[in-house]
Amino acid sequence: MKITEKQAGLALYIFGIGLAVIRPPVERLACINLVTGEVCRGINPFFLILEIGLIMSGAVFLMLSQNFYNVHERNGWLGVVTGLGIAFVGGYSGLRILALFGITLATIGLLMYKYGRVKNERR
Repeated sequence: MKITEKQAGLALYIFGIGLAVIRPPVERLACINLVTGEVCRGINPFFLILEIGLIMSGAVFLMLSQNFYNVHERNGWLGVVTGLGIAFVGGYSGLRILALFGITLATIGLLMYKYGRVKNERR
C-alpha cells in the first residue's frame, strides 16, 4: 500500500491536534500561589514543539499534494492551515499568546490567499 502526500499530511496534522487534546503542553508545577490559591502552571517545551511541528509538517505535506495557481495562493493556504492548527493548540491548552499568534497567522494567510486568487483572475 502506497501512502500519498495527502494521506501522510492529513495523518500528521490530525495526530498533532490529537496529541494536543490528549496531552496539552501545559503542566502543573509543584507550587501554589498563596494569595489566590491557584496552582502554578508551566509550559512543557518538548510537547509544545512536537505538537506544532506535527501540525506544520502535516500542513506542508498537504500543500504539496494541492495544485495552486501562484506562490501567493500557496503561501496563504499554508498560513491559514498552520495558523488554525496553532490557534487550536493554544486555545485548548489555555495559552492565549499562542492562540492569538495562530489567529494572526491564519488572518494574514487568508489575506494572502485572497490576494493570490485575485492576482490569478486578472490574467
